Amino acid sequence: MRTLYLDAFSGISGDMFIGALLDLGVDFKQFETELAKLNVPGYHLHAERIAKSSIYGTDFDVHLPEAMHKDEGFIETTPAQHQHPHTHAAGHAHTHQHANGHTHSHGDDVRHLKDIEAIIDHSDLSDYVKTNTKQVFTEIAQSEAVVHDLPLSDVHFHEVGALDSIVDIVGAFVALELLAVNQVYSSELTDGSGFIKVAHGMMPVPVPAVMQMRVGSAIPIKQNPDLQTELITPTGMGIVKTIVDQFCPIPDDQTIIKVGYGFGNRETPQLNALRVMLCEKKKLSQQVVKTDADQILVLEANIDDQSAESLAPVLDLLMDNGALDAFFSPIQMKKNRPAIKLTVMIHPADQQAMTYLILKHTATVGVRYQTMGRTIMPRHFITVATRFGDIRVKIVNYDDLEKYSPEFDDCLAAAKAHDVALNQVYLAVYQSMPESGLS
Repeated sequence: MRTLYLDAFSGISGDMFIGALLDLGVDFKQFETELAKLNVPGYHLHAERIAKSSIYGTDFDVHLPEAMHKDEGFIETTPAQHQHPHTHAAGHAHTHQHANGHTHSHGDDVRHLKDIEAIIDHSDLSDYVKTNTKQVFTEIAQSEAVVHDLPLSDVHFHEVGALDSIVDIVGAFVALELLAVNQVYSSELTDGSGFIKVAHGMMPVPVPAVMQMRVGSAIPIKQNPDLQTELITPTGMGIVKTIVDQFCPIPDDQTIIKVGYGFGNRETPQLNALRVMLCEKKKLSQQVVKTDADQILVLEANIDDQSAESLAPVLDLLMDNGALDAFFSPIQMKKNRPAIKLTVMIHPADQQAMTYLILKHTATVGVRYQTMGRTIMPRHFITVATRFGDIRVKIVNYDDLEKYSPEFDDCLAAAKAHDVALNQVYLAVYQSMPESGLS
């Protein structure tokens, strides 16, 4: 199970998100190839690893021909008296729809929701990218419709309808698909505060479209009173609302395996970046357990028409994806047919994902389940220094009982590294254990 964690200490925009995923290791050439399936010409991509505040990350931009942009952002070809651009954290200038609804001449680059959906539907992008991209545009359109008191069909896309921002939103899901994560968690979002000045007046932060997207959601936002600017763009908010499964600290059962930074174009007194972490779920044997009782689900499936060879990898697959335990038992089914019963113990939250894996990788056509309570020994870990290196040791307690066991993977790695028998490493661990105070 791979998890993407967003640390949005300086807000989020589309280009910051893509830059951060590229910084995590998404291949830029592959990203370009997949994004080209949008089948829309007239742009080129730029990604560069740079340092800001002595921290290296990736700066990502969508570049347009000179005739289509100004100050690296899209501005509509409207009469001068009707233009009121302002710059988002991503550096994209845009013009806002008038609240009174009177009509402008917007030019060929201004699009309605149905126009953008048609571009996406007629592309060669994956179904995953198409579905999620349209969801973000719908979120933004619905919020703008409420803010400006317009029918949804009348909302004109400006900043988010320009080519660079279409590419930003589509690119966000292309990069996310290439990263191949199973879930996305996030910290609370941080925005600036006060007001930002645009040609037609002062706009409060969070900007109205972002605030409207909070309605009916549980997305937590805190405002930094020291930053009198906007940090969360409507595009960034739409992406967050579409992809984030939970807002929380990094769970204890996750191990961070890589950190990436995606930079915003606006200069602020603090680092203006989105930090992302790629995490993997710790193996059960590596997780700290603080409780002495919990509830689990037991899944069962009978399998009578699958070879032992093809079943062999299933247990490892289930354990790698978070099963607490998994095993096969020989059984006799109807017509005295010999068969295998698969039993899998899981946390209740993993039921849907684990059921899917069982149905996908075995010949069974159904999965039974029941809830069970269990008593368990809380556990934690210490690290013991031995002549073969540091070895983790699992300590478990229950009332006055205490047990400990060296981590097998650590011992095996040490035995291979020093070309000694495995039991010699175990013996070295036991000899190096503190005599008291293991808890």
